[in-house]
Amino acid sequence: MLNACLQSIEQCLEVINGLPAAVYRYSSTDTSSIGIHTRHIIERIQCVLEGVSCGTVNYDIRARNQDLETSSASAEQALQEICARLAALEPEPEQELQIVESVHQDHAAVTVASTLDRELMGLVSHTIHHLAIIALLARSRGIRIGADIGKAPSTLIHERSIAPASRAGQGAVK
Repeated sequence: MLNACLQSIEQCLEVINGLPAAVYRYSSTDTSSIGIHTRHIIERIQCVLEGVSCGTVNYDIRARNQDLETSSASAEQALQEICARLAALEPEPEQELQIVESVHQDHAAVTVASTLDRELMGLVSHTIHHLAIIALLARSRGIRIGADIGKAPSTLIHERSIAPASRAGQGAVK
């Protein structure tokens, strides 16, 4: 699970590395910026890293650090620090965690039981989801993004499973 989490973070680094500052910060009236999505990814992972030591992950308590939204260099540094912290983590996959999160704006936050593995799996899915949006935003600004960025592992597995059959049929009757 840690390797999958690290891989999704490395994809974030791949996308934002070298992005022009204007593209990183750009948002129109109907879209958010790459920076906003990147900050959200970073802070959600930070919540888990902070919560592992005390046994409670509170996804509602985030810094909402605007520097991460406006500076790709700050975001890169934060992502690299996260990678180092994850690599140093000696997880107990079944470590029980209490998760606190607001799920409705008119009600108090809920608390549910989870495990570290489940939360890491959630971080991977969450990061991939936001990477898909980031990729769309970057492409709309003329930036080339790898074709696999923002794709779920199950989609990549499926695409690879049908690729040989697709190629075999390419030379057939036209």
